[in-house]
Amino acid sequence: MPFDLPILYAHAAVEWGSALLTPLAGSAATAVAIVLATLGVRLLLLPLTFRQIAVERRRAALAPRVQKLRDRHADDPLRALTEVSALYRDEGVGTLTTMGPLVLQAPFFLTLFSLFRLPTVGGAPNGLLGHELGGVPLGDHWLDGSLLGVHSVVFVVLFGLFLVLATVGARRLRRLGQPAWLGFAPYVSVVFAITVPLAAVLYLLTSTLWTTLENAVLRDRLRRT
Repeated sequence: MPFDLPILYAHAAVEWGSALLTPLAGSAATAVAIVLATLGVRLLLLPLTFRQIAVERRRAALAPRVQKLRDRHADDPLRALTEVSALYRDEGVGTLTTMGPLVLQAPFFLTLFSLFRLPTVGGAPNGLLGHELGGVPLGDHWLDGSLLGVHSVVFVVLFGLFLVLATVGARRLRRLGQPAWLGFAPYVSVVFAITVPLAAVLYLLTSTLWTTLENAVLRDRLRRT
């Protein structure tokens, strides 16, 4: 499998981080290690965030030219889309440029997802599956256990935090004048979180919180300067 080696290294890294944090975090050490690792990944991607902000500002400056192209080809939407895409490409502000951080996070997320679903790693039992947060194994999905008791409480709390962050994100998009349908985009991660292990939920929640703070502290503030 293409992720065998990364999973093996990730397993060793999480075990090491868990052992290091156990004196401070106790049984939640592995969960804390995942959160810290996620923050580390987002911190490493911060230069790309500044690149994204610069691109967004350049796209905003191109808005009058984009509108002229759309007006010129109002009777041919496909031609208008082609012309606008060519303009963005020529100016170095294409879609791929703005998707960098999301694309670069994918291997980390997929490795973490696999790490907490595989029963064995490197031919040995995957001991990480027994690590817990609030009494819930990190390899559990929401529907893996009883919908009552501590299992449900842990997931409900995390999903509640997700909904709060998604609502903040949706309001920001409306404030920026984005199309109404984009207001539902922040909620996609909430729905997706229901289908992944608790460890992956922690990653998604931490990354979403980072993005929310990043938008408030960096993007919106720098956009106004």
